[in-house]
Amino acid sequence: MRPRVKFSLGKKLTILIILMSVVLSLVAIFVSYRVFSSNMTAYYETLATNLARTLASQLDADELDHYYETGEMDEAYYITQEFIRDMVDSNDVEYLYVVRPHGTGVTFLFDSDMETGEGGEYEDGGYCALGTYVDLVGEFKENLDNLLAGQPVAPIIQWDESFGWLMTAMTPVLHADGTMAGYVMTDISMNEVMNTQRTFLIALAVLLAALTVCFIALFLVVMRRKVIRPIEQLTRATGSFIQNNEEELAAGTATVNVPAIRTGDEVELLADSFRKMEEDMISYIRSFMDITAEKERIGAELNVATQIQADMLPRIFPAFPERPEFDIYASMTPAKEVGGDFYDFFLVDDDHLALVMADVSGKGVPAALFMVIAKTLLKNAAQTGLSPKAVLEKVNNQLCENNEAEMFVTVWLGFYEISTGRLTAANAGHEYPAIQRANGEFELFKDHHGFVLAGMENARYREYELELGMGDTLFVYTDGVAEATNGANALYGTDRMLEALNRSRDRAPEELLRDVKRDIDRFVGGVPQFDDITMLAIRRRNTGKKAMKKRSVEPRLEQIGAVSDFFEEELTAHQAPPKVIAQVNVAIDEIFSNIARYSGATSATVGCEVKEGRAVLRFTDNGRPYDPTQQANPDTTLGAEEREIGGLGIFMVKKTMDRITYAYADGMNVLTIEKSW
Repeated sequence: MRPRVKFSLGKKLTILIILMSVVLSLVAIFVSYRVFSSNMTAYYETLATNLARTLASQLDADELDHYYETGEMDEAYYITQEFIRDMVDSNDVEYLYVVRPHGTGVTFLFDSDMETGEGGEYEDGGYCALGTYVDLVGEFKENLDNLLAGQPVAPIIQWDESFGWLMTAMTPVLHADGTMAGYVMTDISMNEVMNTQRTFLIALAVLLAALTVCFIALFLVVMRRKVIRPIEQLTRATGSFIQNNEEELAAGTATVNVPAIRTGDEVELLADSFRKMEEDMISYIRSFMDITAEKERIGAELNVATQIQADMLPRIFPAFPERPEFDIYASMTPAKEVGGDFYDFFLVDDDHLALVMADVSGKGVPAALFMVIAKTLLKNAAQTGLSPKAVLEKVNNQLCENNEAEMFVTVWLGFYEISTGRLTAANAGHEYPAIQRANGEFELFKDHHGFVLAGMENARYREYELELGMGDTLFVYTDGVAEATNGANALYGTDRMLEALNRSRDRAPEELLRDVKRDIDRFVGGVPQFDDITMLAIRRRNTGKKAMKKRSVEPRLEQIGAVSDFFEEELTAHQAPPKVIAQVNVAIDEIFSNIARYSGATSATVGCEVKEGRAVLRFTDNGRPYDPTQQANPDTTLGAEEREIGGLGIFMVKKTMDRITYAYADGMNVLTIEKSW
């Protein structure tokens, strides 16, 4: 007697297929809706953020401070307000407004919905008027705290009783020092987005339900009992391949999961195809994992290299806030992750500033490595007190050693004497510098070009001198500026560069360089940058004060006479008494002989300033840090045989001079003595 079957295999399969189809449909609905919703939200988040950033980029932090502090609307205010309204009218935006943190809330500075009175003038009253204060709560308060802490914030989506669903993005407007002058807020209506998502969800559910019913019917008609079991085996094997082998795939030890099925028909061919697919997938995943790991490693190393290269260049501005005699700024924009261009500036001594602009042949990592070597050698040689010509000749021979890659570097090197404005420079195959005299225009200074560094051993270079007057500006750059190319393969050229410089000739070096970079970007458009763009500008400033007269000397005992003559000449010119001159000469002999004997310095500068019967004498050297003012005074009550050796000379300096001070700054010992009469 055949056993009674309570449920046929067809019924079981039907129930199973229905349940599986329902679950898969629900998962598909959930995933599709989440993807659709996320994409829609991301789109509007990007739109809101970009609009906020666009407006923020057009705002001046100092002007926001002015409007916040005075509450007065000027012509620039109205122009900015119209720009904000135009942005609202031209984009799918509800509101754009600019606020300033104030206490536990914010004060309105601009608002796209600000009410206007007769004649189009903005009224001072109204909820959105300049100076209106509003308390912040909830996520708005948290986002403000994050902005003040310098952290990025994500757009906020919330329900408003008056406007429905709104998305709000926030972007700070920063001062040059990084402090916040205010921030831009963008409101975008999300009502239509929410309705679209709801409609999409309903349509997707209906469509998948219909497809599920059709699939079940087709499956029950087509499938026969003889193929159900093999297909179930195949389905289970293939469906669980990723889940069961997740850890093995990550470790690269996964194996084929499809069992051998022998039915002699298409099911067997299908099973074989799945086995081959899994084999190929395992091989592909292993290869993909290897490639991905290698790319991540290279990417991480390039990121580190980019940071290292950036850190090698002076990037803190103002670079010398304690030196009002000049203003300097530089920038480098690499074409790849790392570049071959570099700039540098550093004090050789208290009165000389070294300026370097260089361009290594090639691009990418090889150029960056060669750049590091060249920059280090140039700085080391410059700090030994050599002239620009001698520095280039020495570094050229050093770079020629073992240069099997046959790379080279063009260099413009100048030593700027701060007290006089005299510049001594040499050019190793680099671009012509541009100079602007006060109230004049920028012009190329066509100096003599020597051969590139690392191109030929024992190459000789010429140096030249020019003087920067008060208000004069020197601009040096690499060929990436002149050779920037647009979509029509036209070069930017030095003529356009000079035009851009002259349009901004009255601006500070930092603004000058940024204006030139913006002009280059406008010219090239969307064409990818193919060469590094590096620029440096220095302007001599009139401080309104009489500068200390200085002289550079070699820290050798033989120079004591020249140093004494220098100070004595200045003191005599200002009618200093002979007794004072004699006391100063004793102090000079003690101080300079100590520098020459014990400091290990390679360069030194002496300076003198005399005013109204008071002389200030300064000694600067690049030797080992040593503060003679901290040296203990000798016990003069003891006999010569009982006292310890040393210390008597500086003790005499302390006693005869009115004041003696010491400081160590920028790798320099600075000792200052003062004497009045």
